[in-house]
Amino acid sequence: MNVEIRIKGTLKQDWSEWLEGLIVSNHADGETVLSGQIPDQSAFLGLLNRIHGLNLQLLSFSQYDSADSPNV
Repeated sequence: MNVEIRIKGTLKQDWSEWLEGLIVSNHADGETVLSGQIPDQSAFLGLLNRIHGLNLQLLSFSQYDSADSPNV
């Protein structure tokens, strides 16, 4: 499953591996976009738990086909 997750706040790119290998992109408006492929629903729920554990505010989630590209 290919995903794009927007969160409020910024993360260092070092967090990528801990966040299921997603690409970490920080934006000037103080949001971070996590994008990439998650293998299954179990990994997705684990990722959401990690975001929650960091006390980060989830702004949006979208899933896209591999042929499409996210608006990062």
